[in-house]
Amino acid sequence: MIGYNTIVFVMILNTYRKPAELHVCNSDDIIYSEEGTTQGDTSAMAMYACGLMPLVDQLKDDGKDGPKQVYYADDAAAAGKLSDISQWWGKIKNSGPKFGYYPKPSKSWLIVKPQYYEKAKEIFQDVQITDVGHRYLGSYIGSESGLSDFIKEECASWNDDIDGLCRIAKSEPQLAYAAFLYGTSKRWNYVARTTPNISDLLRPLEYKIKEEFIPAIVGKQYIPDKLRDIFGLPARMGGLGISNIQETAELEYTNSIQVTASLTEALYLQDHSYEVDDRAHNEIMKDVMKRKEAHYNRAKIKVADQCSDQQKRQLLLASEKGASSWLTSLPLKEYGFLLNKQEFHDALALRYNLTLTDLNRPKSCECGVVNTINHCLTCKLGGYVALRHDAIKETTASLLREGGCRDVQSEPMLLSVTTERLSSGTNTTDGARLDVSARSFWTPLDRAFTDIRVLNPQAQSNCVPIKQMYINHERQKKNMYYVHGSSPTSGESNIYSISFFNNGRNGGRGH
Repeated sequence: MIGYNTIVFVMILNTYRKPAELHVCNSDDIIYSEEGTTQGDTSAMAMYACGLMPLVDQLKDDGKDGPKQVYYADDAAAAGKLSDISQWWGKIKNSGPKFGYYPKPSKSWLIVKPQYYEKAKEIFQDVQITDVGHRYLGSYIGSESGLSDFIKEECASWNDDIDGLCRIAKSEPQLAYAAFLYGTSKRWNYVARTTPNISDLLRPLEYKIKEEFIPAIVGKQYIPDKLRDIFGLPARMGGLGISNIQETAELEYTNSIQVTASLTEALYLQDHSYEVDDRAHNEIMKDVMKRKEAHYNRAKIKVADQCSDQQKRQLLLASEKGASSWLTSLPLKEYGFLLNKQEFHDALALRYNLTLTDLNRPKSCECGVVNTINHCLTCKLGGYVALRHDAIKETTASLLREGGCRDVQSEPMLLSVTTERLSSGTNTTDGARLDVSARSFWTPLDRAFTDIRVLNPQAQSNCVPIKQMYINHERQKKNMYYVHGSSPTSGESNIYSISFFNNGRNGGRGH
């Protein structure tokens, strides 16, 4: 039986037997990776760690008072008394090259307390020394004044990134939003998780987000505080997921401390045989998720208390399952998920009942009424009601064909009504039609009918609890067409009514 280590050795040998080719974008040039690990190699970190372990073991001090050493890829660090660190530094300079590790004194920093600064200068002649502090693995170690300067520099860099996103948002707000949510914001979230007591220092960053970035992607000149609080909620709770980092920084740090507690203890004890207890880790993650959920639930309740009844309902609708799927999807053009700037601005206006911009938009409807959001979503004369319904109807028919259903028809003719006893509200007109039919949907050869309704949940006729609104519309459609599509003798057909809401929610299926 071949051991696991042998298999890994063969895999690494085959991977690095020949220098990998690194291709440069928009160029025919090729760079050969002849030194170190190849960029992008998923096994590189583990391979480097295994190769470094003999050096780590050799530098390990068996005494209890020795320096605590930590390695992250090729970043080596140690903490302890100056004398101990001096011995460790000498060993790593002498023994490191034998294992392929070449420390560079000019890029190495020693962080000491002010009272030990002069002594450190006497002991260490070849490294950079500071008694203020220095960046370490994206975070900071040092004094409060040094931390303050570090966060100011980081905020300045982050604000430059936001300026770039604001420029992008002028033409592609959805792309700017996705880049912020899944890329740029991760930078300060990481600093918040690894650096304590920085909430107040992040005020300039939050100001930049509220006053410049959010108006840029929403298409407005100004965003009130109440709307900013709503946007700070997760998308599943009706927000945009643009959290207020000032309010979440301490929570992120607390959660990070809890999640990494076992690893921190292993580092302090210099335990080289550390293994993750999956069961305990999962329990910790559950506690963290509960804490974050409770935080956002409190924030949502606080925001809802400041909203009018209409705004509360709008927030509930935006929190419905599926209502935010369009917002959290990556803007992939090939799948039709990319919205232009007017479509994205309009989608946000629909989500939060904001005023639509006047760009390329008639100010009044065909019926003569002012063209507000609620009116254009309700008025059948304006044309939008029919357009949105037909678009979903054709999409449903297309998906049924792709799914392998047979005899897919749009607007199929239903059975004529003769002597049947019908309940009140049933459509008895000859030539009544449903939206889509298909065979072999549930069972072979059986014919299933689908009737689609798209409605405006903010219309006056829908001023009932949201769950009851779903039931009412599905029941109305079922009662209207059930006898037409279902034969009491053969039972060959079924009718399924599907309700869609302009907030993106699928109301479910009534049959």
